Amino acid sequence: MNFKLTRVEEKDKQVIFNLMQLYTYELSFYADESTQFEMQSNGLYKMSKYVDLYWKEENRNPFILTCDGKIVGFVLQRFNEENMQEIGEFFVLNEYRKNGAGAFMANKMFDMYKGKWEIRTLLKNERAQSFWRKVVKNASNDNYTEKLIRDNTRYAFYFNN
Repeated sequence: MNFKLTRVEEKDKQVIFNLMQLYTYELSFYADESTQFEMQSNGLYKMSKYVDLYWKEENRNPFILTCDGKIVGFVLQRFNEENMQEIGEFFVLNEYRKNGAGAFMANKMFDMYKGKWEIRTLLKNERAQSFWRKVVKNASNDNYTEKLIRDNTRYAFYFNN
């Protein structure tokens, strides 16, 4: 399998918006009182107003992941208000998750953007927490912290690289 991470230019941002529909559907399984996933009358999920900022603000970077030329996921990286690198959104199609696609994409981000990192997950998304725990442990040489944040509605990982 040949993975490749490519920055998405504004003219191609619809690719991210399309993948965000799958991503949002999947996240909706972990909804709670702190998170809403709104289905609109056109049958599409309402997108966060922040997604469009990845083509407007300097410290935000959108990428798609391909495998042998096929789109298999995306990642939105940003430099956040707490002066940390952050994975804003992260998604890999189910059929590519056991093939190292997610780890490849995460490690590419860590290679490209150095510094303090914060990675947040929804509190109920134990699958994501398990993934990030393994990836962050390896990327940080087991030098990381985990904690509940945002009034115990999110789970986060922190490390430096």
